[in-house]
Amino acid sequence: MQFGVIGAPIAHSQSPELFAEFWAEHPWRDRLSYAKQHVAPEALEDFLASTYWAGFNVTLPHKQRIVPFLHALTPTAEAMGAVNTVVRTAKGWIGHNTDADGFWGMLADRHDLDALKARPVLVLGNGGSARAVVHALASRGFRGQLACRRAQGGFPWPEVRFEDLPAEQRGLVVQCTPLGMTPQTEYMPPLPAWGPGQVV
Repeated sequence: MQFGVIGAPIAHSQSPELFAEFWAEHPWRDRLSYAKQHVAPEALEDFLASTYWAGFNVTLPHKQRIVPFLHALTPTAEAMGAVNTVVRTAKGWIGHNTDADGFWGMLADRHDLDALKARPVLVLGNGGSARAVVHALASRGFRGQLACRRAQGGFPWPEVRFEDLPAEQRGLVVQCTPLGMTPQTEYMPPLPAWGPGQVV
């Protein structure tokens, strides 16, 4: 049974290694396979029509672009307008989004959660990953804004250009841009001034 991950670029993805480790003790491990495949944005529809994969993960820049080509979305994916997992069904491809739950799972047990919630959040970027992060936080009463190059709309928080960010003490800063990804880990987006108690 073949699974995989698609993106453009895709060389940075460590998903095959993660799934190999996860499946190491699975009774079906000899029948499960996971690959990564470069799929250009203009080739998304053809990929969906031709692939034999049973399901796949989605990384940038496809988390939003793939939505129009899917048969249906889960309620969570529909609320975000982005997907990170696509599953083949008898009716067609179904889009899911597990990013919001995964992100919240990293924060939920923090002892300083109330202090973080008391100050505004800054999300760097406004792509598919940012939509999941904002959904996870806004649905739990956090407030904040997104720093971006160009506003896209569809967020419960305002989008502000990097150069127009106000000087403000923030509790949580979440990096959702592609800058800093493997192998160019030395690059980072322009960041605001740091303050005490800030979590990145």
